[in-house]
Amino acid sequence: MAKTRGGGSQDHDRRRPTTSNDDQVDHGEGFPGGPSDMSLLVNFADHIVVKLWEGEDQGELKLVSHGRKLRKFGMPHANIELLVQNSGLFSLCNISYEVGDKGLISAFVERWHRETNSFHLPVGEMTITLDDVSSLLHLPILGQFPTYVPLDYNGAATILAKLLGVDETRGKAEMRRLGSVLPGLTCCICLDALFLQIKVPPLYLYPTLTYLYEQLGDASYFNTKQLASYATLVQAWIYEHFSSKGRRDINPSYDEVHPRVARYIVALHICVVGDVRLQLDGVTHDDIIWTPYEDHRLSRPFETIYLFSSHLRLGSLSHRHMPERVLCQFGYEQSIPPSPMAAEAPGAHVIDQTWLQFDHHVVTGLRVASSPSACVPEYMSWFRTVSHPYIRRGELGDRPSVVPHCCLHSPNAEQAGHSSQDERAQAGIFRRIVNILQCIIDCRQVTEGTDAYESTETALKLARSVTDDGAVYTRRSRNVRGRR
Repeated sequence: MAKTRGGGSQDHDRRRPTTSNDDQVDHGEGFPGGPSDMSLLVNFADHIVVKLWEGEDQGELKLVSHGRKLRKFGMPHANIELLVQNSGLFSLCNISYEVGDKGLISAFVERWHRETNSFHLPVGEMTITLDDVSSLLHLPILGQFPTYVPLDYNGAATILAKLLGVDETRGKAEMRRLGSVLPGLTCCICLDALFLQIKVPPLYLYPTLTYLYEQLGDASYFNTKQLASYATLVQAWIYEHFSSKGRRDINPSYDEVHPRVARYIVALHICVVGDVRLQLDGVTHDDIIWTPYEDHRLSRPFETIYLFSSHLRLGSLSHRHMPERVLCQFGYEQSIPPSPMAAEAPGAHVIDQTWLQFDHHVVTGLRVASSPSACVPEYMSWFRTVSHPYIRRGELGDRPSVVPHCCLHSPNAEQAGHSSQDERAQAGIFRRIVNILQCIIDCRQVTEGTDAYESTETALKLARSVTDDGAVYTRRSRNVRGRR
């Protein structure tokens, strides 16, 4: 099994376990730190977190996103502006972040698992959904899945000249100068033009997510050096759901009619991957914004299609979209999800027909959440057996308490008195304060040695004393200083 996976090959064999059926790890044995039940993460032996747990750290991923090059393009030339508008891609013009936060994104990629197409955190699973892509990028939801033909330099230059009236020799020279990004964009533009000529509406929301799932899956294996995907989408998703993670400012001129990606002004300073690992190991339910787009619904209403549960396709590449695994992100109570389909994906025709009849393939039987992170009582214990929720070694006593908000109709919740509920709520508030203050220090939002730094440390000590976590503070503080 090849270890370097950054190229985005469509070799389906790499998704299978590296061992034969006779040699697979015993499902009852598991791994230190989890999972103890290997029925879900069947390829876990090759995952990057196994090496991290053993002390091997390859550092941050290289982000192949071409943000600076895309910024240089600016808005479309007048000759093709109408073409880009009709393609549905106009909303993407000039919104890519020039600098990707390698440390921030790398720490999340380490928690991605191909089997579930989701990030595994101490609080459960989260993922980038159709709803996220729609709200963040404003891509259209129209028509059938597109089919594309890869183009080389000569082919792209020829179609560029034919459809857009660009001199072929000049087009080749420009593509050589800009490297890999322009041929890719050229293929998209040419594809758009062909769509317009034959009156087939373009579709980008699902190919975007399919390609992203593929690249995240590749990058989650050890020895992969890069993430070749739209890093802006991943980074903005983190900003939306984890308000205390990453360094950015809110664009004062942002209006909700624009894609949510444009809401953020990204700082030049990036996070250190080790710092974000520590923060994510300490994340609790109260640290997460589960449904961040409530203010955006007038611009991008919620669609039933976002609960579509089946395969998405880009050419011959396909991946499962499984909203049933992340129901809290849709405002519903999380239950134990069914096992992902282990068999190979069906053919393109079946995938297309399923998509065109999407209303027969949406998640049903949902219960509106009584609180943002509501789950059935048995969910967290199940999740701990099938996942590896922590990246760093440590004793359970060193971990922040992860107390899920159980649904109101559960027996445990009904038996709990108001006093214990209030205590849990207060503890959750203090732990959130702890995580925010720790993030301020870890991400160097205050300078060590200044009054602001000392005040932050003092506030952190006080907050940890309430949560009885003083020992954790002392150890974290020493480690952070050591890295500096």
